[in-house]
Amino acid sequence: MFDTVGKTAGQAGRKDNTLRKLNAAKGGGYIFQSDHSVSSAVLGQTYDYIVKLVREYGQYPIRLPTALDESA
Repeated sequence: MFDTVGKTAGQAGRKDNTLRKLNAAKGGGYIFQSDHSVSSAVLGQTYDYIVKLVREYGQYPIRLPTALDESA
């Protein structure tokens, strides 16, 4: 979740990247977590923003904005 795109693309890029990954979770079974730890290169505000997005859009059934919803 916290890859190079998320660190360099600004808030709009972080949202797009996060929602694209949530789109892949539509079938269920996706658990948002870091694999080991969150890098110290990730700002606290960035982590908080992504967690906010996951809380807002990551509830099953997943409903994303139409532009990102590939099943629409």
